Amino acid sequence: MSELSNDTLKIGITVAVLCHCFGLMYFTSPVTEDSDFPTTVIVKLESAQAAVSEQGQSLGMESVSENSLTEKRVADKKREIYLQYLEDVSLCIHARRFLEPNSHGLIGIALYKIRVDSDGAFTSASLYKSSGNKQLDRAGMTAVKACSGFVKRPPSTGVQPMNIYQEVRYQYRLR
Repeated sequence: MSELSNDTLKIGITVAVLCHCFGLMYFTSPVTEDSDFPTTVIVKLESAQAAVSEQGQSLGMESVSENSLTEKRVADKKREIYLQYLEDVSLCIHARRFLEPNSHGLIGIALYKIRVDSDGAFTSASLYKSSGNKQLDRAGMTAVKACSGFVKRPPSTGVQPMNIYQEVRYQYRLR
C-alpha cells in the first residue's frame, strides 16, 4: 500500500509540473522586438506640489509651459538649498553633542523644536520629544544652543523666522 501511495504521489507531482509548464508556454505571449513602448517605465514624483498649479488645479502634460518649467527649476533649486541648510544645521549640532561632561556614554534620541531667525541665530529652542534620559536631553540642548548663528541661513529661505525640528542622536561610542 505504501508503494502504491508513493507512486501515486510521484505521478501527481509530475502531472502538476507538466500542466504548469504547458500553462506558462500557452498563456504567455512573446515580446515583440518592434514594440513602440519601452519595457520599463519609471515615474518619480518628488512632491505633490509638482503636479498642482498655484491655483490648486492639476497640471497635465499639455499645460506645461516654459514658464512653469522655469518655475519648477527655481522651486527645485530652493528646495535643494533648504535641504542642504537643514543638513548643515544637523551636522553642526551633531558635531557638538559631547560638550556636556559625561555625555560619551549616552544612548538615545531627543527631538528639538528650533526657531531660526533670518541670519541663522536660534531665537528659541525647546525639547519637543524627550529621549527619556534627562542627561541626554540636557546634552542635546547644549549642542543645539552651541550652533545658534553658526550656520548662516540662505537668503532663498526668506526673512521670516522659521521653525525646524532636529533630532539629536546619541549612540554608544559614536563620535
